[in-house]
Amino acid sequence: MRVLVTGGGKRLGAAIVRAVAAAGHRPVIHYGRSRDAAEALAAEVNGVTVQGDLGDTASLPALFERAVVAAGGAIEGLVNSASSFEEDRADAIDPALAARLYAINCTAPAMLAAALAGQGVEGAVVNLLDQKLANPNPDYFSYSCAKFALAGATTMLAQALAPRVRVNAISPGLTLKSGDQSDEEFAAVARANLLERPVGAEAIADAVVYLLGANSVTGQNLFVDCGQRFIRSRRDVMFEARRG
Repeated sequence: MRVLVTGGGKRLGAAIVRAVAAAGHRPVIHYGRSRDAAEALAAEVNGVTVQGDLGDTASLPALFERAVVAAGGAIEGLVNSASSFEEDRADAIDPALAARLYAINCTAPAMLAAALAGQGVEGAVVNLLDQKLANPNPDYFSYSCAKFALAGATTMLAQALAPRVRVNAISPGLTLKSGDQSDEEFAAVARANLLERPVGAEAIADAVVYLLGANSVTGQNLFVDCGQRFIRSRRDVMFEARRG
C-alpha cells in the first residue's frame, strides 16, 4: 500500500512513517517547511517526499497529484497527521488564525480523503484527532473547534466514500511536548491518566497501522490515550504543570 502521511517529517508524523514502513507499506512523506528532516527520513525508510502548504486549500488537488507521481502509482492509504496547534481563547478569537487552523486541521484532511477516493481505488484514511473531544476545556479554542469538525467529517466521509474507502480516526492522549513546554513540565503531566504512564508516539503509530489494515472497520474513533479523557481538567495539559 502506498500511504501518504501528512506532516510526516517530524514528531508524531515521523513515528507513523516508520511504523507504516515497518508494516510493509511505502510511505509518501508530506512536509511543509521540514524538508531536511523529511528527506532524511525518506532515505531511512525507502520512502518519497512531497511538499505543500495544507493551509492553501486551493493547492491541495495539485499536492495530491504530486504525491501520486512521487509514489509511482495510486495512493491507497492516507494518514492526516499534520496539525496546527496554536493558542487562542474563546473571548479573543483571531479570525485569520481560526480560518487557517480550520483549513489545516479539517478542510485539508477532508479534501485529501476525497482526492484518494477520486482515484477509484480501494483505500483507507486515518484522521488524527485529540482526546480533548471527550475531555474538553476552552484552551486552544479554534484548534479544538477544528478537531471537533474533523471528528464529524470522519463520520460523514466514512458514509460518503464507502464502499471503496474506509475512514477512521484516532484520538491521541498527550504524546509529545508542545510549544515551550519544558521536559520537567511534560513529565509532570504525561502520566496524568488512568494507566499512569506516558502514551508514547509508537502506540499511536501502531494504532494507525491497525486501522489502515482493518478491513471491516470504518467510521470509528479510537482513543489511544491511556484513559486521559477520564481525567477532567479546567485547563489544557500545556498549562497544568504551571498552575499555582
